[in-house]
Amino acid sequence: MGGSYGLKLPRDYTPGLHVTEDTAMDTDQARSEQLTRPLRRMRDGMVLSLVVPISVGAAITAILVWAIEQMVVPILDPSAYVLATGLTVTVAVTVVVDIQKRVGGSTHAHLRDMERRARHDALTGLPGRDEIRDRLDGALKGTFRHDGIIGVLFLDLDGFKAINDSMGHEAGDKLLIAFADRLRQSVRAEDIVGRFGGDEFVVVCTGLERESALREVADNIRAAFSASIQISDGAVLMTPSIGIATASRSKPATAVELIVRADQAMYRAKRARLGIQFFDDEQRREQLDRLEVERAIVPALADGQFQVYYQPIVSEREARTVGLEGLIRWRHPIHGVIGPDRFLAVAEESGLVARLGEVVLREVAAQTSVWNHLFGDAKSFNVSVNLAERQLVDPSFPDRIAEIVHWGGISPTQLDLEVPEALLLRRAHDSSRVLQRLAALGCRIVIDDFGNSHGAFSKIRELDIVSVIKIDRSVIGRLGLDDVSRAVVEATMSMASVLDVTVIAEGVETEIQRQMVTDLGIDLMQGFLFQAPSPAEVFDRGGPALDIPATIALPR
Repeated sequence: MGGSYGLKLPRDYTPGLHVTEDTAMDTDQARSEQLTRPLRRMRDGMVLSLVVPISVGAAITAILVWAIEQMVVPILDPSAYVLATGLTVTVAVTVVVDIQKRVGGSTHAHLRDMERRARHDALTGLPGRDEIRDRLDGALKGTFRHDGIIGVLFLDLDGFKAINDSMGHEAGDKLLIAFADRLRQSVRAEDIVGRFGGDEFVVVCTGLERESALREVADNIRAAFSASIQISDGAVLMTPSIGIATASRSKPATAVELIVRADQAMYRAKRARLGIQFFDDEQRREQLDRLEVERAIVPALADGQFQVYYQPIVSEREARTVGLEGLIRWRHPIHGVIGPDRFLAVAEESGLVARLGEVVLREVAAQTSVWNHLFGDAKSFNVSVNLAERQLVDPSFPDRIAEIVHWGGISPTQLDLEVPEALLLRRAHDSSRVLQRLAALGCRIVIDDFGNSHGAFSKIRELDIVSVIKIDRSVIGRLGLDDVSRAVVEATMSMASVLDVTVIAEGVETEIQRQMVTDLGIDLMQGFLFQAPSPAEVFDRGGPALDIPATIALPR
């Protein structure tokens, strides 16, 4: 604390305070601006929380300052300001907060250190997301002034989540630290290595004369991880999938564009198990297409262009439709009917998938209510809807379902909620509470795309709320071609019998597949053999409980 009008200021100090907008100096805004304008240009990054003028009579004689640096602001022009509240004091007091004693050194140096730590990853010490972008932006500006190539390598650790889940998060952190250390050693000294988040890393390469040099960098990285990583919990073999994007003066790009392109190339490398993938013209077209789709989704939602098509689930034994699956379609005014493979992934990334899900749920509830009134036996069948990840981990989602079924005037027991097997395994911990509440409402929980992952049997047994399993079309499509698919179906049927779970075969497209599925004991089927997804009006003519025609042909 101090009580003087003057203080020895550093020689290089330039008055500069960031003043809060809520001060007592509001009677003469123009003159207040005259005071605060030169004070806003701050040299040392110091920020004030409050600046209050102090007057004797009608004249301001001092300024009361709460500051984060030990300093006092001298009177700049006391005659130019009048205190609005009429506050009168006889002694001018300045409150000084000496933060230097608490931080043990220069505040300015402390602030610089805080900023550095904020822009670097705390676990590995590597530059973080913002630091990478800024450095890449600076490197791009230098590259575009001269001939040369700059490249971004986006790395994702293959199988890291499984290791993290099985060995624990502490072991996962040790693995990330070891990975970062080895990555730094495997690249050139001038390359910038950063952690983008999770198990994603970025390498920025500058000063290149040819794109093939980036392939050499990527090969060196992959070779460096051909040997296992030793941590206290054991030895782990960890290889990265790498996506590469480049820019030059003739093919410029922003920092964000380069990172996004490298990220997309990495995903293609991971999906195709290529190890390394360059961003190419085909991906560039895909990127432009995705941007076009993203821009068009919101207007399409407002215009009601998204509709629900329905595909029957039939019973071989009863020879009739016993349920329907609601599938979203985009009825575009120019391009016609667009399937979900063109827009759902984009909606996920742009945060719009929950709004699309709301459209589907409300339309299904309304249409089911119509069928309940039109057809006496409609209440005996269920309509299923696919859930997105954002819905599955949203604690408020069960309340939304309860509101929607009440709004539609249907029973929640008519609504089947489908969760992809892979999503269930990936988000089992986050989703279990939501699934429990949905089951408690009366909705049936359905595991979709079943048969492609390990560990699903145990998860279904742990949840103890699964009512239906839908065997994935890829498994059904391989029946008769390999023994593994048949074994998967047989194991699924055995488990379903023990757990009293219904089994549906998806993707039945031929009579041969239909016969093999029947021979394996599956009664319920879904696929193009019976009917393609169709608008609701197709079922309005005879009701959802359509008899299976005597002769089944693939739709044209």
